[in-house]
Amino acid sequence: MAMSCTALMPVRALVTLRRKTLEINKDIWSNWTFVSQYRTKTGVIHKHRHSPLETAHKGGPDLLREFPQPKNLLYATLSKSLGLSDLSQYIQYSCSDGEVKRATVTLHWPVRMEAEGFGSRKLEAERQAAAAALCKLRELGVLGQGKQPSITGKTKPKGRQTSVWEDEEEDVAVRERLESLPFQKKTRKETAQGPIEEDPTVTEALSMFPKPRALLGTVIQVATSSCRVRELLRYRTTGGTVKTCELTLRWPEEMTFTAHGRRRVEAESKAAALACLWFKELKLLDEQNNPLTHAKYHQEEVREAGERHRRPCRVEIPQYLEQRIQEYLSQYPVEAEVKKLWDEEEQLSVQSSSISADDDDDDDFITDAITNKPYRTLRPDEEDSLSDRLLSLWMGAGPGRGVELPVDSYKESVLAAVKSSQVVVIAGETGCGKTTRIPRFLLEGHIRSGEGAKCNILVTQPRRISAVSVAQRVAQEMGPALRNCVGYQVRLESRPPERSGGAMLFLTVGVLLRKLQSNPSLQGISHVVVDEVHERDVNTDLLLALLLSVLKENPELRVVLMSATGDTQRLSQYFGGCPVVCVPGFMHPVQARYLEEVVTEMGRPLLEKSREKRNGVEEKDVAPDLDLVAGVIDHIHRSGEPGAVLCFLPGWQDIKVVQQKLEEKAAYRSGSQMILPLHSSMAVAEQQAVFQRPPKGMRKIVLATNIAETSITIDDIVHVVDAGSQKEQNYDPRTKVSGLNTVWISKSNVTQRRGRAGRCQPGHAYHLFPRKQLDSMDTFPIPEILRTPLESVVIQAKIHCPDSKAVDFLSQVLDSPDSQAVKVAVKNLMEIGVLDGSENLTPLGQRVACMSCDPRLGKVLVLSSLFSCVLPILSVAACLTRDPFYNSMQNRALVSKAKTALSGSSCSDYLVFSRVVQSWKEQQGKECKQEFLERFTLSGASLRFIHGLMQQFSENLSEAGLVNHSAECLRLSSHLNQHSQHEQLLKAVLVAGLYPNLVQVKRGTVTKGGRFRPENLSYRTESTPVVLHRSSVNRGNQNLSSRWLTFFSAMKSNGQVFIRDSSVAHPLALLLLTDCDLSERVLGDRVEVALPGHTLIRWEFSPHVWELLWDLRTSLQAMIHRNLRPSECESSSSSGKDSELIGLLVELLNNTDLETSGDQDDFNNCLNSNTENVKADHF
Repeated sequence: MAMSCTALMPVRALVTLRRKTLEINKDIWSNWTFVSQYRTKTGVIHKHRHSPLETAHKGGPDLLREFPQPKNLLYATLSKSLGLSDLSQYIQYSCSDGEVKRATVTLHWPVRMEAEGFGSRKLEAERQAAAAALCKLRELGVLGQGKQPSITGKTKPKGRQTSVWEDEEEDVAVRERLESLPFQKKTRKETAQGPIEEDPTVTEALSMFPKPRALLGTVIQVATSSCRVRELLRYRTTGGTVKTCELTLRWPEEMTFTAHGRRRVEAESKAAALACLWFKELKLLDEQNNPLTHAKYHQEEVREAGERHRRPCRVEIPQYLEQRIQEYLSQYPVEAEVKKLWDEEEQLSVQSSSISADDDDDDDFITDAITNKPYRTLRPDEEDSLSDRLLSLWMGAGPGRGVELPVDSYKESVLAAVKSSQVVVIAGETGCGKTTRIPRFLLEGHIRSGEGAKCNILVTQPRRISAVSVAQRVAQEMGPALRNCVGYQVRLESRPPERSGGAMLFLTVGVLLRKLQSNPSLQGISHVVVDEVHERDVNTDLLLALLLSVLKENPELRVVLMSATGDTQRLSQYFGGCPVVCVPGFMHPVQARYLEEVVTEMGRPLLEKSREKRNGVEEKDVAPDLDLVAGVIDHIHRSGEPGAVLCFLPGWQDIKVVQQKLEEKAAYRSGSQMILPLHSSMAVAEQQAVFQRPPKGMRKIVLATNIAETSITIDDIVHVVDAGSQKEQNYDPRTKVSGLNTVWISKSNVTQRRGRAGRCQPGHAYHLFPRKQLDSMDTFPIPEILRTPLESVVIQAKIHCPDSKAVDFLSQVLDSPDSQAVKVAVKNLMEIGVLDGSENLTPLGQRVACMSCDPRLGKVLVLSSLFSCVLPILSVAACLTRDPFYNSMQNRALVSKAKTALSGSSCSDYLVFSRVVQSWKEQQGKECKQEFLERFTLSGASLRFIHGLMQQFSENLSEAGLVNHSAECLRLSSHLNQHSQHEQLLKAVLVAGLYPNLVQVKRGTVTKGGRFRPENLSYRTESTPVVLHRSSVNRGNQNLSSRWLTFFSAMKSNGQVFIRDSSVAHPLALLLLTDCDLSERVLGDRVEVALPGHTLIRWEFSPHVWELLWDLRTSLQAMIHRNLRPSECESSSSSGKDSELIGLLVELLNNTDLETSGDQDDFNNCLNSNTENVKADHF
């Protein structure tokens, strides 16, 4: 029946009408929405009932302020109370149509009740109805004060009145009225029976754990990591008037708890409280009665994981292999081998001393720095004849200079300064023409004075592209008759002049450093011109230090240092106060715009604040906004004047992203514009494409790194887009980890970049950083020698100055590195056997010094020649220099999939490289090669570059005297590749070469959140925790066949050290091929062997096996030392013995079970027991 507002009476009167309980109950439920929506002070009566819509507007906002998400809260309340997630049978919504929607929510717990709500939309009406239902539940005590479900159902909200019934005078009547409601499960009969006698333990438990059921479920879920909590936690409630609950737990062991209550929820809560009290006694809860972390619930498993990690590696060798090793050692006793080796070493030392004493006056073999042929001094008549011929050619050809440049008027000043001083600094501003004209002035001066045959000029350039392009430009200006006097030599490509005498050779600084090894005093060279000396790379600083000593040995040599923006006065002081010739430059006008002007011109808002915030986090990490870069280029293309665009970006990934963003636009699709990347890793022929003019109607857009800043002139550049940043390598000698960061460029870089736009015509520069940022930039870049690994520099120092300590030599460079960093580099070289204790190059070090790569890679290459597996190791070394995969942000998944397919079960990034290169070579025909590239996301240009590197490394092995013919290295059928098919041997050679670059793998980790994950792997080097980079095939591999990985490169980013490439390390490879001391101790009937300084690198053998392996290790080390001696001391009888020894090593590596098999079994048993724990008991 309906009840009007005027008919409402005080609740006290309602409670006294005992005979009408059912009718009152019905009326209360049917009008609950109305009452809850018209909340007033006690005793206030509403005289008019409003329309549904008015009711919604009057009561709705108040309710929704109390319950902002009523439907979610209603669901959560019943779900927690019932322990169910599917409430479709307990909460049902219905809604009527019409202009004003009326929603009814029907609840089937704790009693069947309905609540209504109104709104203009269905969702609004349902929310109103849910809020009204929450009011009812709160009045009944199901919803607590903090809008949380009340577990016991008895908690009364405190602190404020929640309904018109809650005043002090009516509390007793309300409680009596509520006791008559079905929710309380009470009858007069039950009340007459009296209260249930409470156990004090239960009372204590309930006082300690207000929400025992929720706490109990949380503990079990955290501890077991199971989604089947209900299988481990079962409530069984029986009884009528008094409910009895039996709670059965199956974790940590099976246990049953019994409690009683008037209601099921009450009985279950009491039982859960008793279980929580038991958990507290077992110390499964913390001091605040909260759950522990997952790892603390599994301390035994965590402890077992640590013990398994520290357990020595047990190695058992098959019986037949033990017998074969014994037979080999019987035939070639190790004591005799070592004695013979020492005798031969002593004999060699005596012979060397005798030869040195007899041949003190003989000239050493010297290479002509121009032609790379043996150097020969010209006879006077030959010299005169050649000089006359050069003069005749010059006068006849009359080579033109082309466009008049500012340096032309300084010709005589430059020649006079060079003639009067051994060293001259040319401070030539951008555009003065110093790079092409000054070498020509020097040659012309000698030819015209009749001394052309005495003039041989080496001109260094910082990069391959500039050496090649400048050489081609100078040769073109010299004319057909004299162009053969000009040549170039860069890495992987060489076109030297036809002969010495009147010759110019353009080359990179690294090539000149190698020439100094075979011609230390640069005999036959008249001039060395060092261009772009301001760039201050490692090789340039090293060259300047070496030139100081060369000038003392060769007084006729002249050195010309040229710089556009460097500190020329400091250079002058470094070379004893040499003269400085200042040459003004010429540039067409360049209109410079900074970020503020650029975005205004484009009509974009200036987001300077967000950029400053990013700079505030890490000032030097200034990755460019690539969307803005692409937008600026597009803006220039649409509204800028005609001409090519040159865009400076930090790295290759940035170049590819900007290229993709442009090609996604309609104006750049299908090759409609000429977009050309320019990077130092590209082949020279590909780099030369940037000098081509685009077809008519197309705009050329060059996306480059700082390779395009100096020396090269792209003559159609009109627009320069400068992102203002570059990639810079930083090295931490303590952790031996490099970091490649994006940093701000210097002011001198800004000047150079802007100058690229005004070389041949007026231009525009778009600097994408605020104008005020320019003021905070460094004046010059930080010298590279202060922020990079010094191992290669130390080797160069020992080659050129073998009698000097590395610290002493490097203290003489223009900006000497920290002495501690030098000592760390020396220590690293001693660890890998390149230097001995006196800092002298060892026989291994002398071979490694011939390799044009990182010392560790050089050692790997040397060892590959000794173990007859050269070709695949050449591939690995080249791929570690240049990635063969077409990597980009978009291709990551494809590259990862391709690597996984190529890796198989090898667990080695290096074998992926070897398989890629070999498979690429095996493809026949252009179509097959292209299909192979596409299938494995490979770059054809990179693979061609890699092939060139492999050829160069082969030549290095030949120069080192390790192979007779470099071409043999690249033939798979060669004796140098006899064992190239044995992949375990390849991985072993890599372990030996890259040691001590080791990562220890631990199975079982504890996350930051405290969860123990027994199946997860963690990684650590000797000094720091590391993470495998996503580019490694071992990232996420749970089935590694060894507890150790070897690696080449580690990079630091965002505070984490990433291992970019890795390969499993066979335990026996670590034992047999690492040339370091071992410690041993006897433990019962076993012998434990360990590497010094590596507490977790230990093996365990039987005494007999250890004795065999020790002798085998000694034999292998003796073989390596014997084959690293000069070739004339080699014995032909040794090759058969060595081949047999290597074959024995291969069989040992292939047929010895790895130690992780046992560990894997332990781990599987651990997992199985954990699985059983969920079903039974284990703690």
